Amino acid sequence: MVIKLEKTGDFHKIDLSKDERANPVQVHVNLNWEAVKNSQGGLIEKIFGSNSMPDLDLGCMYEMMNGEKGVIQPLGKNFGSRKTSPYIYLDKDDRTGIANDGENMYIFRPDLIKRVLFFAFIYEGARDFQSVYGRIFFKISNGEEIYLELNNPDSNRSFCVAAFVKNINSQIMIVKEEKYFQGHRQADEFYQYGFNWQTGKK
Repeated sequence: MVIKLEKTGDFHKIDLSKDERANPVQVHVNLNWEAVKNSQGGLIEKIFGSNSMPDLDLGCMYEMMNGEKGVIQPLGKNFGSRKTSPYIYLDKDDRTGIANDGENMYIFRPDLIKRVLFFAFIYEGARDFQSVYGRIFFKISNGEEIYLELNNPDSNRSFCVAAFVKNINSQIMIVKEEKYFQGHRQADEFYQYGFNWQTGKK
């Protein structure tokens, strides 16, 4: 059964305290998208071809329980790590949206995190999320699945804070945010991570 977070503020909690040593909980985060346009017949169709497909990036800003902070995203080639801190790993940069499995991020030690802000960023190919059918799945190793759509976009804003994951009293809370910003810096100022940003290119 898939749990859908319909609107901003909807959340789902996952208990980390049960059998944590024997079966530690892991979180798989998947971003998938496709650009759509109206064909002559008025139908919605996927736009194929690397020249026309938007390039969306899955990324996160994180803060660990020990105070460590960082950013994981394809821009700047910061893919994280599976076996060392922060135990958060991004598998690839899907430049076209054609890959069936999109982009995937894994939290291998959610017990060590304080908060993780997951975002989708349009690097190129679209002005905003109005023409991009973006959706995010959270697949938990205990069998739970949580799903949300980026279905209420702001015009001319290419950065979406999709979800917030918080560790509260041995529970992981997944919250649908879906807040739109002009870019990384504006989102950081709102959520107060305190990073120093500079312009980057792939």
